[in-house]
Amino acid sequence: MTIKTEAEIAADLADNQERAITPEKIRDFADSVIGVGGTMYANDVPLAITAAWAPLTEFTNSIDTKGLTEDLPNGKFTVDAGAGGTYLVFGILNIDSPFNGDISVALTKNGALTPYITTYTVQADIKVPFIISGTGDLSEGDTVGFAIKGSGNATVTLVHGSLRASRI
Repeated sequence: MTIKTEAEIAADLADNQERAITPEKIRDFADSVIGVGGTMYANDVPLAITAAWAPLTEFTNSIDTKGLTEDLPNGKFTVDAGAGGTYLVFGILNIDSPFNGDISVALTKNGALTPYITTYTVQADIKVPFIISGTGDLSEGDTVGFAIKGSGNATVTLVHGSLRASRI
């Protein structure tokens, strides 16, 4: 499998290439356009929240990763060579909190907050689903992940959390 840039795909499939479009070029085209991305997730893990933004680093597994390198201990994906482009980044978190207050979740790019931030008011012992998504251009070496903060310091339960990044 070879993931190619848009320019490389255009060159491979250019007009007037008599018999030059090989099965390998078609396979590379499909691999480069369909399914570049990945998902990392975690279930039933403790999550320490403070009043300051911090990376969400509790992911334990990843699946369907192509064109991205997962960094589970740091909760982020890194874009591989040739996999740059426009991405949809989507996240779902289901949090069970022991306190009443606010929890905010943001998408990050290269460790910095993006404009994609959502805040929910939580009540003690009631699971709250957080859904967040955003699009943007990512280049080779760029990273994407989550950051989280709360209105107070507490350890909540991340009942389920997943981060999906897909090149579109």
